[in-house]
Amino acid sequence: MTPDISEYRSTDNIGGNLTAHILFLRGAMPLTSNKSTFDSYDVQNRSSFAPFVQGRSSGIYIFEFSNGEHYIGQTKNFAGRFPAHLRGISHHPPWDDITRLMVMDAAPADLDYLEAYFIESYKDQGYSLRNKVFNFGFEGPSRLDIDVPIIEQEHWANGVSDYDIADIREAADRPMEGHTKLHRSSEGQLPWLNQTTEDRSWPTVADAVCADLGEVMARAIPEAVELESIYWTVSDYPSTVGGRLTTLNVGSVEVLYIPRDTFKVLRKDGTPTYVHISCLNMTAGTLIRDGEILDRWKENSPVMPSYMYQSRYRIGAVDKLEVPTGFIGQALDHPEILQGVRKFCLDLMRSNQSGLFRRWHSRELARRAYEEHIMLTEQGNS
Repeated sequence: MTPDISEYRSTDNIGGNLTAHILFLRGAMPLTSNKSTFDSYDVQNRSSFAPFVQGRSSGIYIFEFSNGEHYIGQTKNFAGRFPAHLRGISHHPPWDDITRLMVMDAAPADLDYLEAYFIESYKDQGYSLRNKVFNFGFEGPSRLDIDVPIIEQEHWANGVSDYDIADIREAADRPMEGHTKLHRSSEGQLPWLNQTTEDRSWPTVADAVCADLGEVMARAIPEAVELESIYWTVSDYPSTVGGRLTTLNVGSVEVLYIPRDTFKVLRKDGTPTYVHISCLNMTAGTLIRDGEILDRWKENSPVMPSYMYQSRYRIGAVDKLEVPTGFIGQALDHPEILQGVRKFCLDLMRSNQSGLFRRWHSRELARRAYEEHIMLTEQGNS
């Protein structure tokens, strides 16, 4: 049964027709709030916003700043929330450039959904937001700026700077910390190309997995060794989502993952073989635009065979490239793809640390990935 959702309306044409936007919510989820209104106030040069929220309890608020930026927030206590913004909190310095305040009453149960909705709506209209939560690609100050200065982040994202191979070599030389589930698994011990071959000269599936991990860790994550387990983690043979050989998480989102299931591909002579597939995420627009694969990749696929499509996470749309495991390095040899993955990693690191996955981080699998990267790099240079 479609829920009967009361219409929120606006007394001001804030960020476009909010009435039309809110009508989009009808049927999407049940809201508990009654009809409500965005009220708009000029707050330039005011040291307190208390007079504007007297008698209000919970709701959504929007700040407009003198430089045209906006901030969208929620609160269950308007009077207690605003002083924190004015005097500064752990997430930002004092905001003394607020020029307009917009307030809408809403029930506490609706706040998370409405905040995320209005942030997405403002982003879609091209507004610059000071929000960090629900605002992937946030360009304001971040904790990452302490570890990787802004200018270095820009150089990294644009492909101007490169990683220090000495750091990777030092990490590869760390003492072993036991075995990995991946290397001891039946899948990990199989020859890389064909499950039935007796030719043991093929690298194992685990070797190919580590090669792909090492490529992304070294080439796409800035200061990877220093920021390991803080901003990024690797999971060793996790059982989530049907089972995977590994997952490389940056911030709170997977950048590379390799399912345990194999996929059929055809050799040049038409005979089938089964391989594992590595799935690489990157910034939307790198491979696909307006729902279509860019001509650049239609004419010259980054890896053969490969599959490109757009996927959606909570942070928004991402471009996904799937290639046979062991070939991620070839994909990253394309500057556009390398930059797309680097920007994606930077945005994830600027948004969040990897606290969610830290307890499952495998230092030994990371060490083996570093080690595999060094071996392949030295072979390539010999």
